[in-house]
Amino acid sequence: MSHGISRRGLVIGSATALGTMSLGRHVFAQDSGPIRIGLLAPLTGFAPDLGRDVKIGAEIAVEQLNKAGGVMGRPIELIVRDDKINPNETVAAMRELSGLGVKLFTGGIFTATALAAFGILQSIDGLFMTLHANGDSLTHENFNPLGFRLNENAAIRGRAAGRLAAQKYPEIRHWSGITTDNEAGASQWRAFAAGIRRYYPEIAGKEPVITDVIKVKVGANDFKNEIAQIMAGPVEGLMLSFPDPATLVQQARPFGWERKIKVFMDMGNDVVLANALGKRTPPNFWTASDWYSGAYVDRVPAAKRLYDDYVARTGDDRPSGYVGVSHAAIDVYVQAIAKAGASSTKAVAKVLEENTFDTVGGKRSFRSDHQATGDSNFYNFVASDTDRRGWSVAQFVAEDNSSVAPQPTPGVRLAE
Repeated sequence: MSHGISRRGLVIGSATALGTMSLGRHVFAQDSGPIRIGLLAPLTGFAPDLGRDVKIGAEIAVEQLNKAGGVMGRPIELIVRDDKINPNETVAAMRELSGLGVKLFTGGIFTATALAAFGILQSIDGLFMTLHANGDSLTHENFNPLGFRLNENAAIRGRAAGRLAAQKYPEIRHWSGITTDNEAGASQWRAFAAGIRRYYPEIAGKEPVITDVIKVKVGANDFKNEIAQIMAGPVEGLMLSFPDPATLVQQARPFGWERKIKVFMDMGNDVVLANALGKRTPPNFWTASDWYSGAYVDRVPAAKRLYDDYVARTGDDRPSGYVGVSHAAIDVYVQAIAKAGASSTKAVAKVLEENTFDTVGGKRSFRSDHQATGDSNFYNFVASDTDRRGWSVAQFVAEDNSSVAPQPTPGVRLAE
């Protein structure tokens, strides 16, 4: 069965449904003109490439949907604002867009800006769907009934990575990690260690040995002490969760680190990291992605359309996960509007809750805590002497993560 969604079928189907609903004409009378969706993305600051990809993915989704007729006979209008990776800028932009009639928002690349967005939703009667923010608190102690997370949280991604490590490298028993010295890094490490502890006995038939994680300051660029610690210990597999593992790997090469570390598991630097390492990529280097196109283009028609449109627009044949997840957010909103027969905050929120949607990354289902489950994407990139970027993908995994996800506890801190 295809995971793609027929947009023309969606438009026609929703219009037909409205024709049979007693309130259908009332909805059209109340709601006319374009359906506006606000996108908050880091277009400036230290992550403009991420913002660019998020913007492109959302723009392609809107173009495709409008070409197919929009939803309920109405076009989709995307309004983009730069959140500058700043909570105050996020709030200001959302209040501005609210004044323009925007009720549906997406973005939230970083947890801090997503938390700020969640904090004002009731006051502006808006919905917000995150794209990459993975801090566990968003769907636990900071749960908001008007906030939804389409991407994985740290707890899910880390456990899925631990499962992957046990599946692919059952002979590797000694693990450690290097993370940023903040809650994001700590939550990623807790989840990865939990995955290692659970899945090595279950899959590999052996108990893992876990060495305490090494923490680095945000913005650090000298990792000699951390490298020395790893070289002095028994570690064979290393989890990485911070913005600059490429510098770490380059600094470690003279110490023979690549002969010691048999597996690297990066928690989400995706194409940015692969491009930075290129021909210098160590063996068995994996990264997580919000959407790896190669896992879907041959089996999900919507993914192939997105990939083709992205390549035509940019000339780039390796879209990052940010392109896919932002496209998916627009698509999910439109499917919810079509099913609800309305675009109001209350109507869309009701449909989003505990429902399943088709996306370019397969099916995504929102739980009671508004955390989506679906596929976790990882790929192993390797050095290449023939590829123009110096790397290619050797293998990838797209595996359902619902079984590794901790139980939903909206409003309650995630139990470790």
